[in-house]
Amino acid sequence: MIGIKHNIQISVRSIQNFGSEPEVILTKTTGSYCLKNGFHTINYYELDEYGSATDNFILLSEKEMQMRKSGSFSGQFLFVLDNRTETSYLTPFGKIIFEVETESYNLNVQKDCLNVQLRYRLYTSNQLFSENFVSIEIFENN
Repeated sequence: MIGIKHNIQISVRSIQNFGSEPEVILTKTTGSYCLKNGFHTINYYELDEYGSATDNFILLSEKEMQMRKSGSFSGQFLFVLDNRTETSYLTPFGKIIFEVETESYNLNVQKDCLNVQLRYRLYTSNQLFSENFVSIEIFENN
């Protein structure tokens, strides 16, 4: 995918496991995409479970992924293999400090689509909070 594209199709499938039954969340929407200086950026809005809009910004490179959320849930996550990062996540219930441990990250870019697969763990107060898997696929409308 090359250049700036608007009205792209975005599919985000996430699986969150908090220790009991895994929760699967599927979001299908449209947004924008840009490739500049080797960095892929994706922007899209989604409605959360409270009906509030959340702005999502994703920055991808070969080695890492950054995700920023702005809305009723806000925070910036940095996913880097073999590295733990820290983030403050603001929720309607208060602020949570997470350590992010990236297990696997794979970016696959083709001419007319892009796919990301990410597996990571979140820790809070040195305790495992959740194990997570995210798959993001974007492609142009035909």
